[in-house]
Amino acid sequence: MTAPSTRKSLQAVPADFAVTLLRDIAAIGENPVQILSRLRLPFSLDDLQTGQIPAVSERQFILIYRECITVLSIHANRERNLPPMSKDEVDMLCYCVINCETLEQVIQRAARFCAMLGGRAAELSLEVAGDQAVFHMDTLRLPHSTSGLLADLTGLSFYHRLFNWLIGETIPIAGYGVTYENRGNKETLLRLFHHPILYNQPGNHFRFPEKYLSKPVVRSYQRLVELLNVFPFDLMRDPAANGQFAEAIEHLISTQLARGEAIPTLTQFASFFNISSATFRRRLSEENVSLGEIKERCRRDLALELLAPEFRLKVADVAIRLGFSDSRAFRRAFRLWTGQSPDDYRNLRSEHPG
Repeated sequence: MTAPSTRKSLQAVPADFAVTLLRDIAAIGENPVQILSRLRLPFSLDDLQTGQIPAVSERQFILIYRECITVLSIHANRERNLPPMSKDEVDMLCYCVINCETLEQVIQRAARFCAMLGGRAAELSLEVAGDQAVFHMDTLRLPHSTSGLLADLTGLSFYHRLFNWLIGETIPIAGYGVTYENRGNKETLLRLFHHPILYNQPGNHFRFPEKYLSKPVVRSYQRLVELLNVFPFDLMRDPAANGQFAEAIEHLISTQLARGEAIPTLTQFASFFNISSATFRRRLSEENVSLGEIKERCRRDLALELLAPEFRLKVADVAIRLGFSDSRAFRRAFRLWTGQSPDDYRNLRSEHPG
C-alpha cells in the first residue's frame, strides 16, 4: 500500500516564499532564526536558503506567515508611532458587522468601528461611481516600507475575504491597489494574495461591481466564531468554502501538533466554540467526519512531513511530536495509515525523492 496523498490544504509552498518573508523580517532588524525556533519547525533558515528544503507545507507556511506579518505590522505601525490593531480588535470588528443586513451596511459599520480606534486602524471608506464600487483602506504608511506593504496587503485581503464570506459569494476584483512602490516580489505576492498588485496608487483600495453592495449577509454569529479560529492568517484557504467547521478543527489540531502541544479533547473543543459536546459532534457529522478521523488525518499528514529524509528526525522524536506514548505505538499507527513502517517510508523517500 502506498502512502495516502495529501489534501489540498497541505499543498507544498516553495521555500522561497518563506525565505522572502524571513528576509523582510531581517531587514527591519528582527532575527528570523529566532522566529523559526519559536515555531518549532523541523528545518533551519539555512535549510531554506540553500534549497535543502525546497518546499514547506501550507500549514508550516501559515505559521511562518502569521508570525512574520505580526512582527511586520508592529514595525509598520511603529513608523507612525502607533500600536497596531490587536487580534481581539480585529475579531471585535467582525462581531460588530455580523448582524448587518447588506454588504454596504457592513462596510459602513466597519468604517465607524475603525474610526473609534484613534488612528491605530486604517481609515475605511466606500466610493460608488456608476456600476462600480471602490473600497478604500488608507493607512498613511511609508511608500518604501516593505513591512507596510505586506501589512496593508494583508488588510486588503482580510476585508475582501471577509466580505466574500459574509455574503457567501466571491466578489470579483481586478487586483489590490496600493500606495507602495514595486518591491519586486510579484510571484510571492500573487500566490499569497491571489490577485495582481497595482503599485503607486493614490490610496489602498480594491474595486468591485456596485451590485454586490446590496447582497444580504447570510452568515450567522456561530459561524463567525468558527471562522475566527483560522482567519485571517490562513491565506491559502477560501473562507467562503463549505466544510468550514471541520476545516477550523483541522487547522487547530494541525497548529497544536506543529507547536508540539497536546490535541484538545472533544469536551475542550466544544467549550472553545461555546457549544455542547452533542452539538459539536452533530456539526462534524453534518460534514461527514468525526473528531477522531480529523485527529488521525492531522497526525498522519504531519508524520509524513516529519519523516522526510531532509528533516533528519529520529522516529522516537516524531512519535513525541505527534503525542504518542512511545515509538512502538507510533510505528503501529503509521503502518495502519500507510502499510509501511516509518523506516521503510523514509528509505523509499530517500530512493525516490519528490
